[in-house]
Amino acid sequence: MKKTFTAILALLVFLGVLAAGKGGENTRIRDKARYYYLEGIRLQVDAKDAEAFEMYKKAYHIDPSYTEAQSAYGARRLTIETDTFQSGEMLLRSLNMMRPFVEQYPGDFFESAYYAYLAAHLDTLKEAIRIYERSDSLFPSKTATLYHLSEAYMADHNLQGAIGALDRYEKVEGKSPEISLRKITYFIQSQDTAGALGEAHDLVDYSPKDPRYRILLGNVHSALGNPDSALNCYLEAERIAPDNGAAKLALAAYYKEIGDSSTYDIKTYEALLSEDFDLSQKAELLAQYLQRIINDKSATSRGDNLFDALQAQYPHEPEVLDLAARYSAAKGDVNDAIEQIGYAIDLSPDKEDYWGQLMSYQLAAEKPTDALRTFDRAATHLKPSESLRLLMAQAAAMSKDYDRAVEVYDSLLKEINPSLSASDSIPDQSIPMKMQYEPLMRASTLYNILGDLFYQAGRDSLAFTAYENSLRFMPDNPMVLNNYAYYLEEEGGDLERAYKMSKRAIEIDPDNPTFIDTYAWILFKRGDYAEALIHQQAAVEKAESAGDISAELYSHFGDILFHNARPDEAVEYWEKALKLSPDDAVLQKKVKTRQWEE
Repeated sequence: MKKTFTAILALLVFLGVLAAGKGGENTRIRDKARYYYLEGIRLQVDAKDAEAFEMYKKAYHIDPSYTEAQSAYGARRLTIETDTFQSGEMLLRSLNMMRPFVEQYPGDFFESAYYAYLAAHLDTLKEAIRIYERSDSLFPSKTATLYHLSEAYMADHNLQGAIGALDRYEKVEGKSPEISLRKITYFIQSQDTAGALGEAHDLVDYSPKDPRYRILLGNVHSALGNPDSALNCYLEAERIAPDNGAAKLALAAYYKEIGDSSTYDIKTYEALLSEDFDLSQKAELLAQYLQRIINDKSATSRGDNLFDALQAQYPHEPEVLDLAARYSAAKGDVNDAIEQIGYAIDLSPDKEDYWGQLMSYQLAAEKPTDALRTFDRAATHLKPSESLRLLMAQAAAMSKDYDRAVEVYDSLLKEINPSLSASDSIPDQSIPMKMQYEPLMRASTLYNILGDLFYQAGRDSLAFTAYENSLRFMPDNPMVLNNYAYYLEEEGGDLERAYKMSKRAIEIDPDNPTFIDTYAWILFKRGDYAEALIHQQAAVEKAESAGDISAELYSHFGDILFHNARPDEAVEYWEKALKLSPDDAVLQKKVKTRQWEE
């Protein structure tokens, strides 16, 4: 008996030691997990999200029962960049990792709100509603919960619940157009037109002297197809507040909709004079109005009066001068655009957009030397961006300062990869394989521009090297294929390769008239006149439809028609080409002699 008792005692002592050891081990595991979890919080506060994610992940894997770490890891899995491409199942798994913490600590309002928000956006609406309802019962003064709860109810097709939540919201926060608009939206979504109008009328009754509510009621009538009722509401809003800008805008929109341009102009003008809107709002309003006039090819004198009103209010504001420049440019008055944006630059020399506009207008006015001087001035006020440097390169090319232009493209290529050069073949053929799509496309585009530039400068071998480089980065770049094919054919190069490249370009972009023109011209040079005619006619038709015709397109069509034994039509298109390029001696001779020549 004594031996047996001793053995049992020893066993109990042993098990006790194990239990104590196990408890100690659990404590060490939790302490280690807590260390990584707290480190994750520190990194997250420092905006080091990726590093914080790794800390939360370690904490969770060390102790999966640690709800704080589990929740943090699950939340970061849903948002961290490295986990962007999760399946629906994986996203729900991440959400479920957050649930134990929310259940354990229902009093943590912000964690519950975040969890419910994610649940709603992952289409687990019942779960979102459960948590929002629980938070509402625990924190009745936090009305934001009711707003989100209404959205969840509505997504779950529970109109009554959604409206009820917003009604309770208004009991605490008071009536507001924003909440009424949300209710009206819910009613309209549920095809409850009576409910929508009722809510809008309730808002008007709540504050009958507030023009905003009349306007909202008018908008509801307009959305429901009641234009006469909408107009009455807008007119009543204007009567209540004669100087209210929003009422003027609502009326302007109404008259625009029914095609009454005269009254539309008047109301827009009155809105511009209103003190309800600041400069930015007025400039945006006028910009939209002027753009409509330009797009519709309406009489620009209609816009001039409105613009004069804004300039009278803000005669020395760069924003207004910027808009004046854009408007003049849109009307085709580039010289006035140059003058207006120049004034804006004098007032705000540190705004690069203005410098870029000035250079663009100067290039449009064929004043590349002025554009170069503008770039040099801009560089004394700011560090030029890539877009400004590209404008400078364009200006240099137009000025035939090709070396300066090449320097810009060379520097931009080296920013992509230091071993790239504007003038040399790619030194390492594996470079493109190591690049992402965006830099690949950028490098291909830059080399294509260089190819055009070198060809323009008469440096054919460098041009063809640049095109080869461009195709190494993007073998199916249709613009490169087209340009390279055309110049290769023009210089008596490999016509068969030019044909294949041109054909591939129109396979990629079959509706581009320039590409079709190149293909037709190469067919012509190969002696395939009948096929060339089919494609050149298509190119001309597409270009004319787009309003983007050129002398070269008509000239090619004339040549192809002539070789298809249609001389009268050939002369007709040579004459069209000559109108677009009156100084072309070859075209002059073709029209005069009614004969084709190289």
